[in-house]
Amino acid sequence: MDRSTRDVLIVGGGPAGLSAALYLGRSRKAVTVVDRGHPRHAVSAGVHNFLTREGMAPQALRETAWDQMRAYPSVTQRHGSITSLTRDGELWRAQTEDGATLAARAVLLATGVVDHHPQLPGYEARWGHSIHHCPYCHGWELREEPLAVLASGEAAAHLAPILRGWSDDVVVLTHGGELAADARAKLKQAGVAVFDAQVRALEGPGRELAQIHLEDGTTLERRGLFVAAEQSQVPLVRSLGLTLTDDGYVEADPDGATSIPMVWAAGDLTSRRQQVLEAAAQGARAATMINAALTMG
Repeated sequence: MDRSTRDVLIVGGGPAGLSAALYLGRSRKAVTVVDRGHPRHAVSAGVHNFLTREGMAPQALRETAWDQMRAYPSVTQRHGSITSLTRDGELWRAQTEDGATLAARAVLLATGVVDHHPQLPGYEARWGHSIHHCPYCHGWELREEPLAVLASGEAAAHLAPILRGWSDDVVVLTHGGELAADARAKLKQAGVAVFDAQVRALEGPGRELAQIHLEDGTTLERRGLFVAAEQSQVPLVRSLGLTLTDDGYVEADPDGATSIPMVWAAGDLTSRRQQVLEAAAQGARAATMINAALTMG
């Protein structure tokens, strides 16, 4: 095997990819992590529910990970994006955006997903500050405050009652979306009011949320908004023809193996359960299976 060929190519340098890189580096595997350096959680003030890292800024978490990775010289970092992945005999060959070709025996996809946020005045400035997607990550900071959920369908019926654990004042904004009668009944039983008018604008000082204006003239005083934004796979993942779940996530077994041999997946691209600790754990599990496949296979 050519010395430039890596054992593993990891696409994505977030918690899943870096956790896998650490495991594989300690397993004496040659690894390259390719990452653009623009993680989805960069807007967040801090990582939560990660034991010993509570409140740590996302960028600091990544920098610390790479500082510790220096002890394992077989792990290298490459800035940029992978534009294509093709199988060439026993190897995967990746083309980078700057025209380089990388070869590896195995691939771990840790790309995350693409969020499709609603186009609402005042939304972008507040995303990651007073607008969030995960109550476990940000519910504590908004405890006992009036909250809103921007969602419809099953997402609204699940997310709003969960948020009642942090606040007694939670409403649902369907933004004109559908909400079945049984879902409405579930929300009513949980003490959650439903507003069906479309959202017109979000207002508040700086990045804080204070008011939500609806198209029917209603104004709601709210301090936090939780959304169930639509998500899709990044173009590279879509191009591979991997089997996806019914809701569009990469189908992988508990150890991250996908429908394509020698391709694993870990992190947010595999499910809606998108938390830093969860992604790191998935990266660790996938890494142990990749190491076994390369060492024993």
